[in-house]
This record gives sequence, C-alpha cells and structure tokens, in this order.
Amino acid sequence: MDGRLTVLGLGPDGEALYRQVLRMPGEPLAAHAHRIGCSLTDAEAALADLQRLRLVRVGDDGVVSADHPRAALERVVSIEEAQLATRRQQLARVRDSIDAFAADYRVGQERSSSTVAPRERVDAAVVAAVREQLMASTDGTVRVAVRTVPAERPSDLPGALQQVHAGREQRALYLESIVDAAGDWMREWADAGEQQRVTKQLPSEFVCFGTECALATTEWGRADGDFVVLRDPMVVAAFVELFDRVWQTAAVVDTGATEESLLQLMRQGLKDEAIARVLGVSLRTVRRRIATLMAEHQVDTRFQLALELARREGDDATRPDDR
Repeated sequence: MDGRLTVLGLGPDGEALYRQVLRMPGEPLAAHAHRIGCSLTDAEAALADLQRLRLVRVGDDGVVSADHPRAALERVVSIEEAQLATRRQQLARVRDSIDAFAADYRVGQERSSSTVAPRERVDAAVVAAVREQLMASTDGTVRVAVRTVPAERPSDLPGALQQVHAGREQRALYLESIVDAAGDWMREWADAGEQQRVTKQLPSEFVCFGTECALATTEWGRADGDFVVLRDPMVVAAFVELFDRVWQTAAVVDTGATEESLLQLMRQGLKDEAIARVLGVSLRTVRRRIATLMAEHQVDTRFQLALELARREGDDATRPDDR
C-alpha cells in the first residue's frame, strides 16, 4: 500500500505519518515522528502536506487527529477528478484550435517564400495522431500506400475507422513482399471497409487525404524516418496521380471474404496451392489461416475441422430465430 498517496503530492513520510495518526490518534506530532522513525523537521513538513489536503488537524494542545479516511480521501479524490475534468476540457479546446494555428502557419510560410511550398514536419512517434487529425479535417477519397510493416491498425486510428465505417472511401496499395506479414491487419482494415490491392512495385510510402494534403516520408522510398505533411495542390495532385496509376494495374485483394472463401474452397476439396491461387494470396498465408481456424475450433486435423464446421452449421440451421 506504500506510495498510494504519491499522486496527491504526499511523500513516504507523509503517508507514514497519516497512517500513524489513523492508528494512534490523540498523540502529539513528536510522538508520531518517533514511532515512524523520522526527524521532527521531516515530520513537520509531512504534517503541512497533510493539513493542506485537510486529512489531519492539530488541536490547541498539539494533538494530531484525523477524520474517517473514507470521507476525507473521497473528498480529496473528488476535487482532483473535477480538476482533471477541467484540464481535459481545456486540452480539448487546444486540440480544436490546431487547425486555426496550422492555417496561420501556412499563411506565414507562404508570405516568407512564395516559391517554397509549406511543409509540416511530423515526428514518426506522433504520425498516427497527425493522420487522425488530417482525416478529421479533410474529405474525399483516402489513398494509402504501404511498403513496410507495421502499419496502423484500425484500433490505432479510431477516427479513421469511424469515417470508413460511415462510408468514406479508403483505398490501400500494399507491396506484394509484405502481404504475408501484413495479413492480419490488412484483414482488419478490409473488415472496416477499406478497398485493397497488391502491387509488385511501390516507390514510396504516403497517404493522400482527398486532394487537400498528403502525408509522406521525408526521404523518398524510406519509411524509417520522420514524415511531412504536404499541402501544395500540385504536389498533392502528383501523389494522387501516382497512386491511381499504380492502382489501375494492381491485383485486387478480397480480404474481407477470405475466411468464408477459404472454407468454401476447403469444402470443395481444393489443395492449398489451388486455394492460394484462387484467393490471390501466398501458400504460406493459406496454411496459416487454416491453422488459425483449427486452433479456434480446437481440432487437430483438417478432417476434424470440416466435421466441426458442418456440425456448427447444422446447429445454426436448427436454432430458432430470436424474437
């Protein structure tokens, strides 16, 4: 239990003194200090912290006493929570003003140099937050070019996920060499409504938000550094054109129906190699997904998996509809 009151600004001496007063009320500070093994000076400093929080009081006779901790600490926690709620509201107002400050920044950049397009450098550690903000402040089709793993999952971008669910079009190009490693989060994005295609060549990693701006790596072809937000209309148009040209020749990925298609092909008796060709995925991906299904249904063989799926489908067919 030691250190529980640190969040309230109490050190070890303060917490020890508070517990001592609760255990042995009616004694002066010197006696409490002696029992907890600290100097009188340190005890006086700890007492001042406790009095600031109104957890203890000192009578005219020098006796230190305390009210029931349930009421006293509940009051302190309620005050802290109220202050925290106020702080959150203040931070929310700051977040809402980011677009206005960004607009001021762009105006300043344009005035300082009419020939250099404004760029907003983004540290890699906060790129997900910036992507969320750009999703919220733009409209139109989102174009995502992914060359490396990992990329953001829907759970990392709740705002983007909500917009895609609500019908905002999001297209994603994935480099063929990362499909096996990216299978799980590709499927998550597909389930959210993302349209996906795979290509053998993708020159760099970027995201276009409509025709308003693009989020790209600072070094072309690399994704292990920082990013930059580009808003120059001609630059954004070039990124959109690049994406659309690759999109036209890329292979379609039907990740959203992968499990259902996989089961159907398994029932037809197709071998893993044939299933991989039909689904447009690698043999390794097919075998990994079959292994996942076997683990989910707690079976050891593919034959047992087929029987278990048939049994569950039969149960679903005979189960009465909920009324």
